[in-house]
Amino acid sequence: MIIDSHTHIFPNLEGASSGEDKSFPLLYLQKFVSESPAQAVRRLKDNAIIEDRTQWAMWDPNDPSPNGAYDVNFRLGEFGRLVWTTKGTDYFMHLYGPNLQKLTSPPEFLIAQMDYAGVGMAVLQNAWIYGQMNDYFSDAMKKYPGRFVGSVQISEAFADSEVQIRELRRGVLELGLKALYYANARFFENGYSSYFDDPKFHPFWNEVRDLGIPVYWDLVALKEPGHSAETPYDRFSHQMHRFENWRRNFPEIPCILVHGVPLRYVRKGDQLMDIPDELWNIWKQPNVYLELLFPMQVSHPTPGGTIWDYPYTEVHPIIKDLYAKLGPDKLLWGSDLPNLERNCTYKQGRQYLERHCPFLSESDKALLFSGNVARLLKL
Repeated sequence: MIIDSHTHIFPNLEGASSGEDKSFPLLYLQKFVSESPAQAVRRLKDNAIIEDRTQWAMWDPNDPSPNGAYDVNFRLGEFGRLVWTTKGTDYFMHLYGPNLQKLTSPPEFLIAQMDYAGVGMAVLQNAWIYGQMNDYFSDAMKKYPGRFVGSVQISEAFADSEVQIRELRRGVLELGLKALYYANARFFENGYSSYFDDPKFHPFWNEVRDLGIPVYWDLVALKEPGHSAETPYDRFSHQMHRFENWRRNFPEIPCILVHGVPLRYVRKGDQLMDIPDELWNIWKQPNVYLELLFPMQVSHPTPGGTIWDYPYTEVHPIIKDLYAKLGPDKLLWGSDLPNLERNCTYKQGRQYLERHCPFLSESDKALLFSGNVARLLKL
């Protein structure tokens, strides 16, 4: 059975989820777009790409906390779009492909996609843009047994509180969720006053270890106040070294790095650069695993554009290196559906590895498409 290690279900993003204030998902979306838009930002009236970020600014660059959000009437559009108004001009970007007519991905939609693409089971990851999804995931697992495996999410910036530790326990012990989804981007909520490797979070991580669950780490480059990193890669490297520091204290916890190889930080235009040794050294450590999720990282700032097209043969050298240096036991296939369909179909998001990488053996593919994730999540 094929298991997709990275998918999303969510109700309409404009509504409340699991009792959370309905403004929270929109605030997170606004923060996401302000720092790392998924696609090019365009002016609504004429579809022109606006590269000057100051024209469509939506967040105070000197205040990374929630108080830094500008009042730009940030809102959901139709057909995968997010829309906002800066200084009287409307702008938009595609969070999803235009086939997602309303910004919702219910369990039934994902199951239809899985059945069509021949995928038997999906791991449900959260993301801070969707709101609190623990109960939503659990309900989907109960309604469709054997099709979904949910991950629990807490408020990362406040994980030192007993409230968050209780929610972690509830998610695993009562709701049946089998992993923790953890995003460093959510530390904007405390204005980046602390980070996940801070000793004050050790009681939380002790609980994760005792529960025996893996962690899906969504690590992105952060503009940490007071840190001198000059390039996106420098900022990403700094977060990976925080991760390395955290691992020294919790080496027993299995860690799955969401999105795997960070192509946007190790390429220049359409040219791949050598992956720095510091990343290889971290990836080689025990209990560190990577998703293979390359189609999500080939976006190009033109309407519907990509740097490389299916079947993404340009990334074959990286895939070969991953297998040679890490081995087949450390790699998992994920799609990031429905986000994936900005760049290719769900079937293509699987077939670029399954059909177009002749250097992968059948045993390699058995581990990639099911064996490794089943072992880590104890399925």
